[in-house]
Amino acid sequence: MPLARFKAVEELVAESNRIEGIHRPPTVAELAEFERFMSLESVSIADLQKFVSIYQPGAVLRQFPGLDVRVGDHVPPPGGPAIIYELDSLLCKSRCESAWRIHTLYENLHPFTDGNGRSVRVLWYWMMRGDYRAQQYGFLHLFYYQTLANTSKEVVRE
Repeated sequence: MPLARFKAVEELVAESNRIEGIHRPPTVAELAEFERFMSLESVSIADLQKFVSIYQPGAVLRQFPGLDVRVGDHVPPPGGPAIIYELDSLLCKSRCESAWRIHTLYENLHPFTDGNGRSVRVLWYWMMRGDYRAQQYGFLHLFYYQTLANTSKEVVRE
């Protein structure tokens, strides 16, 4: 990988980790997994599970009853087989919905016991890979402007 590309990937992964309070340099395994994910033609549940296994070892898909989580005041749907159906449906929607919309739906679903933030950001990066701004500005900067644009649309509809 050319040095400039490596530095860009390293910064994207470092930014995603910092959002989670992880302030160490990305590991070689994290960088390699990010590159693998970005090279996918389409994303499957198995691809997300592989990503999470590298970024958050021990975290699992909440496909069984009782695998419930709480994120601050947000209580995602309970664990169970419906999580697989909802996640698969969300991945199908990623072909026609915006990266911003998929990110918000994924975060509300919270399909894994842990590692949801970094896995949804890699999905966002994957969806944005043809948009130079994602690499140039990073997640927080561009997602902020996507949120403003989408919020403006919602306010206009009311």
